Amino acid sequence: MTPEDILSHPPLALLPEQREFYFANGFVAVDGLVPQEWVQRLTTRSNAFLEESRSIEKSNEAFDLGPTHSAETPHVRRLRATVDRHPEFWEFASQSIFAGVAADLVGPDVKFHSAKLNYKWPGAGEVVQWHQDIPAWPHTNYSPVTLGVYLDAVEPVHGPLACIPGSHEGDLFPHMDTQGNWTGTIGKSDLKNIDTNSAIELTGSAGTLVAINCRTIHGSRANRSAAVRPLLLCVYSSADAFAWMPPPTPTTKTGEIIRGKAARIAHLDPRPCLAPPNWAKQGYGSIFTAQQGK
Repeated sequence: MTPEDILSHPPLALLPEQREFYFANGFVAVDGLVPQEWVQRLTTRSNAFLEESRSIEKSNEAFDLGPTHSAETPHVRRLRATVDRHPEFWEFASQSIFAGVAADLVGPDVKFHSAKLNYKWPGAGEVVQWHQDIPAWPHTNYSPVTLGVYLDAVEPVHGPLACIPGSHEGDLFPHMDTQGNWTGTIGKSDLKNIDTNSAIELTGSAGTLVAINCRTIHGSRANRSAAVRPLLLCVYSSADAFAWMPPPTPTTKTGEIIRGKAARIAHLDPRPCLAPPNWAKQGYGSIFTAQQGK
């Protein structure tokens, strides 16, 4: 579906001006949109998995661990495929306000792609360099959107997500080095032509929703606070968007229609996208391992 087609449908969760801002800029943040009941439930699950990680010594299919991880001081960078970790995560992804927001931004027929829970720890040096999402999981069109919810208040000191307005209408960049190795970041030579100073940081209270189009250039600074920043992320697309490479972190729910009906005809966007590595053969760690060259 085109943005015009999508906007012709009445909004379910967002205000008309919020939808229009998203399509014009490639992102939107809505302070406190997710009900506090859900924030508390998700926080409880998050804390339980952080506690479980104390017994894990190395990264596995559930946990992406940082180099300082230990039983005494957990350092979980990502809880992978959250919808396969606990039923509440799938309930949230498929039945909460997220489903309505997804429909507002991709159209009434919504396909689920993936989910993860990222943690940005203080003092861990976890800068997320400038990148776009779709080069890692290309689709037949560019409807995919990542919806995130802040489980705690996020201020500039926490290293919030930062997006470059309008970059979703610009070029897609290689996220590989000169040898063809996946780096998960836009190269320095390309960054010279990108106005990163125009980036807007997405701050907000607990329950704030952030939505980022798959082509939008975004990143985040280091967390300079004394507290970890948890961010739950779910990816959706229009039903007529079909992945043409294996996903980096597949789930048992990947490809499920959560609203509307399945599509029988793919919407083909003519703008090209470079093929990423075949994750089904190569395997995928996380954006943290890719950007750190590990």
